Amino acid sequence: MNKYFVFILFLSFQMILPQQYFWSGNGTENDFFDEENWVNYSTNQEPNNDIFSPNSPIEYELYLTCEININQEVILGVNGKIVVIQGEFNADKISGEGEIVLHESSYINLTDDYPISEGISIKFNSSDAMVVLTNTETSEAFYYYDDNTFYENQPIFYPQSLRIDNYYENGSVLRPNSSASQLTVYSEFNLLGNILNIDTGSTYNDEIIPSQFVNNISSFTLNRGYMVTFAQNSDGTGKSKVYIASEERIEINQLPSFLNNDISFIRVVPWNWVSKKGTAGDIDYLNNSWFYRWSNTGEADLEREYAPMAWGKGAADDENDIDIIKNKYKSTHVLAFNEPDDCNGQSGQYGDMCVVDTAVTYYKNLLKTGLRMVSPACRQGAVFDWLVDFNNSAIQQDIRIDVIAVHWYDWAVNPQSSPNANPQDVFNRFANYLNQVHNLYGLPIWITEFNANRYRNEWVHRQFLELALPYLDNLDYVERYSYFPPNNGVANLFDENGNLTLIGNIYNDFESEKSISNDYLIQNNNLDYTQYENDYEYECYSDDVFLSEGNLIDKIGIKIYPNPSSNILHISSEVDVVELKILDLNGKIILNPLPSNKVDISRLKNGIYLLKVNNSFIKVLKN
Repeated sequence: MNKYFVFILFLSFQMILPQQYFWSGNGTENDFFDEENWVNYSTNQEPNNDIFSPNSPIEYELYLTCEININQEVILGVNGKIVVIQGEFNADKISGEGEIVLHESSYINLTDDYPISEGISIKFNSSDAMVVLTNTETSEAFYYYDDNTFYENQPIFYPQSLRIDNYYENGSVLRPNSSASQLTVYSEFNLLGNILNIDTGSTYNDEIIPSQFVNNISSFTLNRGYMVTFAQNSDGTGKSKVYIASEERIEINQLPSFLNNDISFIRVVPWNWVSKKGTAGDIDYLNNSWFYRWSNTGEADLEREYAPMAWGKGAADDENDIDIIKNKYKSTHVLAFNEPDDCNGQSGQYGDMCVVDTAVTYYKNLLKTGLRMVSPACRQGAVFDWLVDFNNSAIQQDIRIDVIAVHWYDWAVNPQSSPNANPQDVFNRFANYLNQVHNLYGLPIWITEFNANRYRNEWVHRQFLELALPYLDNLDYVERYSYFPPNNGVANLFDENGNLTLIGNIYNDFESEKSISNDYLIQNNNLDYTQYENDYEYECYSDDVFLSEGNLIDKIGIKIYPNPSSNILHISSEVDVVELKILDLNGKIILNPLPSNKVDISRLKNGIYLLKVNNSFIKVLKN
């Protein structure tokens, strides 16, 4: 009698729930619509031919892992669901109704300019999951998706609980705005030993880091889409390094010798994907993905990242200044002082900032932000003398510089005497200058102010800009640039009515490339020029994620009994059980018991679950 009851109960679950199919990848090609690439969850058999059609709504729950590429549209019916678990799904668009569900280390990349129908719910079940819309601008993503995005079935909204970040010039990234850990550190090499998860946004120093991890960290993992700064000293000084997991997870099995067992400062922040082109000043409507002001008072918006500047001493001399910068939304860098080399003007005229040792003292405070550090931006020639002294002093005191900022106005050739200068000659001097700076410092460059000089006519400026923009975008060591019009109005971006000028149109229409094109960046700096590799290697086997009981017995010798069960599941295994978890069918962890050969499921609601034993999954029924 009981056997019949269990059988009927199991059938009832199959009737209530939509049919579920798991990606196997067993087909001859990696074809989303090839039935041979799918396995029915209940029967462990491939589905019948022609149940998946590119032109028909899918009314099934599809569970994906590994990486799947499809250069076309997927249509979901009202019961349709795409669930990504530790995988990446690349497609043109997802239309119709239904749901998209993303779990741990899961990513969806869509290329259409209307990539997800508004009738589809976007559900995040992990803080490290992302939806990347490569051709949907941030403002459009907000308009379409701000009211149909969820985290663990609770609505999330921009900016409090939903991030809508830039994805270079024309795209956007949707992900939860969460302080959850994206960095895990280990006390031994090779991701072994004691484990500590580091929350995002917070500053960890030797007062916050648990005592057993202070100066006792040897390896780490950083999730895709985040940046971390490590430093020897609790104020962010000492030998230090920035790691950026832009498009790929970072795993470091052995920290550099100067950081191994010598870390007292950690800060993780969300990365933001910007293009090179920005603006000097809070200027909108130029298709730029970032800007700065000559202050720390700006704010990022949907379309643009804001890079705060500590203009002078008054913006870097107390803890409030540091907190202002740390609390900036979507900021990943801090710009140091504006022309401190000028003792008679700009920041150099106040508080002895033109004295190198004074400037270094206040610059040192900025390392407490845990952001990527951009050097003081000097006048054109001072990059070869004043900034050299600044850098040497910083090196002697183990004070990190990640990026060199420059200003360039072609002052070295008496521009007053050449209003009609040959634009090619102006450009050649500009290119030569950048090459000299890079050869001197060996670091990335931000050009935060540049033009062809205020004494040149509009035509020279226009032709110079036509030459400079594609050059800068193709120059690998230039990360960012911002054209700054002369203050005499000769080469403005906008006219008196707010319309784009010819120069404004050139700047607006130029499509800029990625600021950092690497999938990851292990940042060299003025303290360490060694090149390091990422130890992460992508490996995925769908059988390790989606295996039925029958296949599992054959492959690794595990048997679960009784199944179905109302209380205790017993595990008979030819290998030691080192990891044991119970998950729901969406991949959410329900139970996390200690590894053993039995698990108590009596407190679970009746239903179908996934039992994870080591690296494999088995379906179980709680009755």
